[in-house]
Amino acid sequence: MTDLNNSNADEERPNAAPNGGKGASSNADDLDAAWAEFASSHADDLQAVEHSRSAKRFEKHAQRREKEALLSIQDLDQGTFTDDTPQGRGPRDFTGSSWLDTDSVMDRYGDDFTPPNPSIGHVKISKLVFWVLLIAGVAGIIASAFMPALAGILGSIFGVCALIGAAGLIVQHKGHTQTRRDLFDDGARV
Repeated sequence: MTDLNNSNADEERPNAAPNGGKGASSNADDLDAAWAEFASSHADDLQAVEHSRSAKRFEKHAQRREKEALLSIQDLDQGTFTDDTPQGRGPRDFTGSSWLDTDSVMDRYGDDFTPPNPSIGHVKISKLVFWVLLIAGVAGIIASAFMPALAGILGSIFGVCALIGAAGLIVQHKGHTQTRRDLFDDGARV
């Protein structure tokens, strides 16, 4: 393959094969002989490179890498990739009882506990109307952005609806002090 790139004639090339470079064994012999000739002619340079600081560092690094224990398949047990790990190995695997368990709380205090079921009560129609105005106003403003020809008119109408709805809900809002039933009621509801 390199014969095409070499502009020297066969006679001018060093170590040229007598059969034109066609034999595999003669090429291997020629390469070995050429390497031996190169190594003997450059022995001083090769020894300098061999004894250089970089070469020593590389050799130490290569020796360290050889000594490192690599993970092999024999190091892994059969359950590494399957779910045969023993139970009770982590904090979520605890099977004992705790004072926080609902079963133990129910056993302690009996079954007379009833969860709270508060009633929503009467909803004022005015509050419902203000909520509808607020939601329709916001949805209308968003929808008017998709109709550029009517955006000015629809945006104004729906904007007024949103403002009226929000203002009405704020005005009707009762504060914490108005919801107390007596002097010691802190307003907390279950």
